[in-house]
Amino acid sequence: MESMDELELLARALPDARPPSDEVVARGRAKVAAVRTRPRAGRLASRRSLTRRSWTRGNWAWMSWARGKWARRSWAWAALATAAVVSVVVALAANLAPAPAPVLTPAPSQKPLSTPYKSPKPGPNQAMLDLAARIEKLHEPPRRYWRTSRMTDSKVRAENWVPRSAGDRVMLWETAGGKCTSGFSAYWGGRYGDRSVADFTMADLAALPAEPEALERKFREYNRIWNDRGFRKSFAEFAPVLGNMLDMPISPQVRAGVLRVLAGQPGTRVHGVARDPLGREGLVVDLGEEGGTINDVPVRHRLFINLQNGAPQARVAYAVKGGRIVSYHATVVSGWTDLLPRMPKGCPRKG
Repeated sequence: MESMDELELLARALPDARPPSDEVVARGRAKVAAVRTRPRAGRLASRRSLTRRSWTRGNWAWMSWARGKWARRSWAWAALATAAVVSVVVALAANLAPAPAPVLTPAPSQKPLSTPYKSPKPGPNQAMLDLAARIEKLHEPPRRYWRTSRMTDSKVRAENWVPRSAGDRVMLWETAGGKCTSGFSAYWGGRYGDRSVADFTMADLAALPAEPEALERKFREYNRIWNDRGFRKSFAEFAPVLGNMLDMPISPQVRAGVLRVLAGQPGTRVHGVARDPLGREGLVVDLGEEGGTINDVPVRHRLFINLQNGAPQARVAYAVKGGRIVSYHATVVSGWTDLLPRMPKGCPRKG
């Protein structure tokens, strides 16, 4: 078997590295050759130095040297050769290290790249745009059921299972105090139950565009349909209802588009990050929804948006005076699943 020199060994150890320059190769080979042809006096001096260090470590080292003089000489040569190879490796490593990536800065006359949509200007709602930029990179493939589990301030928990296929049954039930109070199971023909924005089928939701301009055009069309039915509100007044879209079975990319559309509305205000009634941190957003009253108490509404996936995690009504929580609906579970829904035993069913 032919022997390989140190440079060939290094080349095989770094197969993906670019080859060293001719100058570096020449310097490396010269260092190895210099060690191999070093005068005997230099080698003996090195051996005496090693012997003195061995003596300071104990008589056993001296005795070991006396018994194995030839082995000792071979060991000294190996150490010197290794040192030479190390120096070559260091030189090659310096030559093979990738150059730092260049920092690209636009020329003063260079125009910024055009974007596929007209994003809102940075301002108070920038946190919504930042969240949209994060969640649009998520991957959430649709599965058999879209499951949502919500809890109210009165501790009533509602389960909602909507199938992706029109051939499966929708199942809904509510529990309170550990007992099921009502249940419902029926075929909805592939429709989604929330009709506050539009009468969506699951296929309609899956086909929504993610690009904000196209998405806003869709929303304005839904607003026009409502106005044709006697709704009579401007798009700015209709916009708070679009917050319900974040709760629906849409892709992360469409959810990011909804956030961008909402961030650009005049009535939307971000109030920072806070904890919802269940103690979870979320982005607090006021969508400009009319306050109204709950049990004769004037309230203001806030939406808590999940910082990981952009979905609503709580809708809270605060008293205008004092700021106490008057009511809330918190989302406990939301997302796609292949698990079959099982209505609790003893639940009074309809349908």
